[in-house]
Amino acid sequence: MNLELPDGLTARPAARGDIDAVLALVVAAEEHYDGIAEVDRSDIETDFGRIGFDPSLDGMLVLDGDEAVGWADLYRGRAEADVRPSHHGRGIGTAIASWTERRAREISSERVWQTVTDHNTDARALFLANGYEPSGTAWILEIAFDEQPPEHRAPEGISIRAYDPALDETAAHEMIDAAFVEWEGREPMPFEEWAHFIIRQPAFSPQLSRVAFDGDELVGATLAFDYPEVDEGWVQQVATKATHRHRGIARALLYETFRAFYDLGKARCGLSTESRTGALSLYERVGMHVRRSYTQFTKSLA
Repeated sequence: MNLELPDGLTARPAARGDIDAVLALVVAAEEHYDGIAEVDRSDIETDFGRIGFDPSLDGMLVLDGDEAVGWADLYRGRAEADVRPSHHGRGIGTAIASWTERRAREISSERVWQTVTDHNTDARALFLANGYEPSGTAWILEIAFDEQPPEHRAPEGISIRAYDPALDETAAHEMIDAAFVEWEGREPMPFEEWAHFIIRQPAFSPQLSRVAFDGDELVGATLAFDYPEVDEGWVQQVATKATHRHRGIARALLYETFRAFYDLGKARCGLSTESRTGALSLYERVGMHVRRSYTQFTKSLA
């Protein structure tokens, strides 16, 4: 791979056998900047299995001898990358950013973007110096379960139950995708791609997920992930059908999911959202607070 790297460092395409090496790099970076690692191995496995993603073309590693000290991938214009903290300040991040831009041009993407924790001021400086602009904000929110979350009655005419894999996957995908394509720049996600990221992700829990119905019509959902080795539940997707918003359905779904996690013995629940969704105030109203904030940096390649 043609990267301008310091002497002694090399780069090569990624492979599925690099999942543990990438995981170690992400963990090291998150612990360095945020004091805690949010990533799970299943997250990396899911990313390496994305539809249309070829690790040998869309991923790369930087090596110091046999040790992976940097990595990056690019999927439909979105880049992810980390440098091992012990190797900061050596130009690896700049070389990796150049690779992601080159790969984005190869796939005819009009832009390239990356989202990083606001604690990573090194990345912010690198992006701003290389023609990137802040283009959005994301947050991780959490709620601690000091006591059982309160019941929250569903609006009149709305029923809520646990997600049923045999009955709900098609309707859930259609409702969620219709809600998400309302966001600026969000393209429709085909069922198979959505299923890979959500209901086929190893952490997905139908028993902890909730769906809301108006008669026989699915009008809302909270889809939950359960990582058994941690004491935090995770809500991966929240959506309400456009025709049924502002009636308290999302709040009722969230409270139901919180109670399910509490009954499982979880100490808290987290989720992520971004500025395009306009949902931050909803999560704050149900008792969640921002744990960490992130900024998306985008560069036009036109």
